[in-house]
Amino acid sequence: MRLTVFAVLSLSTIGYALAADGTGGGAPPAPRCMPMEKLKASFDGHTHFTPLSASQFHFVEGVYVGSPATPEGLPPGDGALLAQHDGDKDGVIIWTRGKLACAPLPIPEKLINLLGEVRGAKGEGNDL
Repeated sequence: MRLTVFAVLSLSTIGYALAADGTGGGAPPAPRCMPMEKLKASFDGHTHFTPLSASQFHFVEGVYVGSPATPEGLPPGDGALLAQHDGDKDGVIIWTRGKLACAPLPIPEKLINLLGEVRGAKGEGNDL
């Protein structure tokens, strides 16, 4: 999984780096997205994808906005999945936009553990 995630992350950050150094014309480019099925097919059978609940999505949305390593604005999706490979403690948040997967964001074990503690409003599930 690590090599595949590295390749996907590299594609999603090249444009941001160009915009930040002044050679990309200013504003961050549109996020790199691909069909979800194509992204999932690029991982091996030992990678698990867990949809985030609405509360968990809003939690990682706040992490994204507060991180100096991400572009300005909200993340490029209306939902998110957590991708984890068997045996790995860290993971990747994949922003979802309909049937598209956009701009993966690596997250450490500590953040994944916090996601498991996020509780939603009454009637809202906790998927992790």
